Amino acid sequence: MNKKPLRCSLRLCLLLLFCLLPMVSGAAEAAVVDSITVVIVPAPGAAKPPALVAKRMAASVNTVGEHVLLGHKVTDIASNEAAYEKVIQEVFDRVLIGYEICRVQIEPGSNSTITLEVAPWGDTVARVDWEYDYGGLSPDMIALLKKDLGNLEEKADNVLIGLPVDAVDWAGAVTKTLIRDVFEEQLPEFRPSMDIVPGQHTLIRVSLVPMGQTIQNTTVSLRSETIPNLLLFQVRPAVEALSKQLRGLPVAFVERHNTYFTSALATTAVSPETVRKYGLTVKPVINAGQDADILLQVETSRYKLWLEGYLDFGRQENNTSAKMHIGKYLDNRNEAFFEAGFIPGTVAWELEPGWGHRFTANTTAGFKYELTHGQDILWLRQHLSPAWDMRLEHRLDDHHNELGLRYKLHEFASLEYVFDENDHWLRLVGNL
Repeated sequence: MNKKPLRCSLRLCLLLLFCLLPMVSGAAEAAVVDSITVVIVPAPGAAKPPALVAKRMAASVNTVGEHVLLGHKVTDIASNEAAYEKVIQEVFDRVLIGYEICRVQIEPGSNSTITLEVAPWGDTVARVDWEYDYGGLSPDMIALLKKDLGNLEEKADNVLIGLPVDAVDWAGAVTKTLIRDVFEEQLPEFRPSMDIVPGQHTLIRVSLVPMGQTIQNTTVSLRSETIPNLLLFQVRPAVEALSKQLRGLPVAFVERHNTYFTSALATTAVSPETVRKYGLTVKPVINAGQDADILLQVETSRYKLWLEGYLDFGRQENNTSAKMHIGKYLDNRNEAFFEAGFIPGTVAWELEPGWGHRFTANTTAGFKYELTHGQDILWLRQHLSPAWDMRLEHRLDDHHNELGLRYKLHEFASLEYVFDENDHWLRLVGNL
């Protein structure tokens, strides 16, 4: 076996090794600090700083540590460790009011670690009291706001309780940031304006400032196809009182809590017991805006009751009258009813039992019999839009037709234009 090539290879490796050793040594000597890690710990026997306060301390120490240590050789810091530690301690003894810097320790390296042992001095915060300015909102609205804010007070208390009173001035910024973050996440429609008064019983004053467009006025409308307005009128005061509580609230807040407000309106209008007893459905709609519209549609699945008064313009005879409708739903589509009409001019009654069938949500048709004159009548009602309706009546005996187009002005009044084969007139309808 020829050993000469092997010996040559070994000699070459040794030569390279000897050449590289000075370079490795030089690299180690030239290593510099390129990052800082700060650790805040309590001094022996001292209370641990609140986590957010410790984080604020660490950020401040990190800034100074980077200014003092970054770019310096690790070996220089190691050889002058005590001097660097003294500089950092002197700086933060002046900056961290309320805390004593008991000890500073530096562990040199490319990522150097600075450990501060701290202890509070003087009186500490034992309790935090809160005062709120809600700007005149009702107790129910205040309760809803507090529900949104959740455990805000607990979070802020955890920052302040146990903190040196003298540290509240600079640590209060941490608390204010926490409060703002909670508002932005949980109650974004309001901005907090804060004032913190330091003491063993620290006081936090918070004023809630609405953001964006707010509700200035509210208009309430109560509507029903099956219940007389005279009955609905009895619930109007309670609904209007609740609607006034929306004034001053941000539009975005009301929209976000639409389910809460519509449920509150439904419960205020009709008690759950009444809903069950008469088979009522209450559908509130809130159109939030600077001028908010609140509509309550109240219906019953068991009965249909209405009372109307008529005043005709452009008609000479029988131009005032009234009609009452009493109906009982046999199922969700069929209704048996009785209508009684009264004409004051001739002191005459028109009594009409009948039946109706709902073909679609907007179309109902049926038959009724006028007892006074013995006439059979076919009728049709078509709901065209929230404000427009059409009705058609056809008498089988003399083939007389009457068509009416009705426009709803509000829940208590409508205008109807009536046509028949011989005439046409304008009718003012009072929805009682």
